[in-house]
Amino acid sequence: MKRKIGLVINGPNILLGKHSIDLVDILGVLNEFGRIVVGKVVLNKGASTKLVEIVVEYGLEPVVVLGRVDVAVTIESMKLIHNPTIDVLALGVRDAQFVPLLFEAKKLGKEIVIIAPSKKVSDALQNTADKTIKLPTLLDSQLQVLTLFRETKA
Repeated sequence: MKRKIGLVINGPNILLGKHSIDLVDILGVLNEFGRIVVGKVVLNKGASTKLVEIVVEYGLEPVVVLGRVDVAVTIESMKLIHNPTIDVLALGVRDAQFVPLLFEAKKLGKEIVIIAPSKKVSDALQNTADKTIKLPTLLDSQLQVLTLFRETKA
């Protein structure tokens, strides 16, 4: 039986900017670990309508917040940590500020998978997680095309 995965992605840090990772790559590698039963992408209020649509098209729930994205990532992750049906907590984050969250997940027996750009991921985060998957970032040319696509479709 496939393990049940709860996924939370920090959208601005993982899907946007110079360290962007393709959402297709994230979902592809997680398929090897089990089945995503809860998948959320936390975005800030400035997220384009097209980005929200893309998140939904991939079967994930967009969580758009007016405040701090990192706080919302933590809250959404805590819901999954305390959900008894979730076996694996997969986080699309790259900052050490999430290490206490990983400690809490471990206390409750969750396997932790970090998905991050191949560069710019905290050593503490990597050392605390059960598995870290470093994915290649979108090339600058791909990122420019994606940005243009989002701007013209929004």
